[in-house]
Amino acid sequence: MSSELAGEQHLRRAAAPHELGLGVLDIARSVWRHRGLVREMARREMTDLHAGQMAGVVWLAVHPILMFAVNAFLFSVVFSVRIGERGPTDYLVYLFSGLAPWILTADVLSRSANVVIANSAIVKKVTFPAEVLVAKTILSSLTVQGLLFACVLIYTSITRGQIQLSFLLLPLLFMLHLCLLWGWALLLASLTPYFRDIPELVRVFVTVNIYLVPIVYLPGMVPKPLQFLISMNPYSYLVWCYQDVIYHGKITSISPWVALSCFSAAMLILGSYVFSRLRHHFSSVV
Repeated sequence: MSSELAGEQHLRRAAAPHELGLGVLDIARSVWRHRGLVREMARREMTDLHAGQMAGVVWLAVHPILMFAVNAFLFSVVFSVRIGERGPTDYLVYLFSGLAPWILTADVLSRSANVVIANSAIVKKVTFPAEVLVAKTILSSLTVQGLLFACVLIYTSITRGQIQLSFLLLPLLFMLHLCLLWGWALLLASLTPYFRDIPELVRVFVTVNIYLVPIVYLPGMVPKPLQFLISMNPYSYLVWCYQDVIYHGKITSISPWVALSCFSAAMLILGSYVFSRLRHHFSSVV
């Protein structure tokens, strides 16, 4: 009996109060304490995924670049979509400014939904900080997708003939985007062990939603009775903010920025809270 009590006390110590927490700050402190582990796991995720292949990690960048190329050819050549006065290049800047953040978002949502299940052997170790798995997923995705963002900014600067002052807003916009991704990743990672259909729902969502936000078309191209659907989609505000910074070169309206800030804060709080409440039960359900 005494040994059982000692074992139970050990498990409780492993989930100490400061580890349980109620949300954002506790998880952030834990990720910072284990930042070395996060970096190493992110690096191994990128290298192990294509281990033994001749191109290796190059494939991580090939897939999103290929998606860029296919969309650029389809909408600028096949459908001959034109906006602005600069010809096809103007539309490509518009397309890329919305496509880059959406590819990053879709990648994080898809991978975070499976991260706890895929690492069930590690999660079952009581002392392992499960939030590290979410953090390494976001970091590895950011590493690859960051290259695409750099390409978009370089292409925009070349076609516009200058580096736009609006690029100074990118750190602020990126922080809002990161908060949104972090909140969603925590929420999906914590719910999937209980609802195993979530990854499939996420795949459907990221496939369909690219056409439900104004990425490949202007909002004005949508019939007026249906334009309210774009405004109801919270990811439209994310895309509009990036289009302000990259395509328009200025803040055309403050409303999307306010809406994105509120949406990101809400998701960060919700995701952190749910993850904090469920993380210590993962080992019994995975």
